[in-house]
Amino acid sequence: MAALRVEELGLTPGQLAEVEGCDAQIVAAWLEAVEHATGLRSPAGWFMAGVRSGNLPAVVDDARRAQAIRLAELRVRNIGHVLPDEHELREELFGKRALLEPWASDELLVARMLQLWREQVAPGIQWPGH
Repeated sequence: MAALRVEELGLTPGQLAEVEGCDAQIVAAWLEAVEHATGLRSPAGWFMAGVRSGNLPAVVDDARRAQAIRLAELRVRNIGHVLPDEHELREELFGKRALLEPWASDELLVARMLQLWREQVAPGIQWPGH
């Protein structure tokens, strides 16, 4: 399969001129990221946002992952008590279209979320005299 080219993104002439003035390594990295991404609604828009950021795609992915984890932790704290078992928690956080679906194979992250949920479900209340 031939590599995706900037001209194939359907950019406007102004956007094409802007890309020509950008760092070639960043442009190439974002083209590759667009080529391998799934579910993009606007590949050209995602590409332009990435190139304009001046960051390589991995940096953006790391930030996206960190934000998703923070949101998942908040979700566990807010609704974890209504999830009846670990299977439901996994579905809530790592299932189809869930916050952490892209990282469902990260067993350390799964274990982290399960531990947080266990702490929410059974916080270990110490009764007086026990």
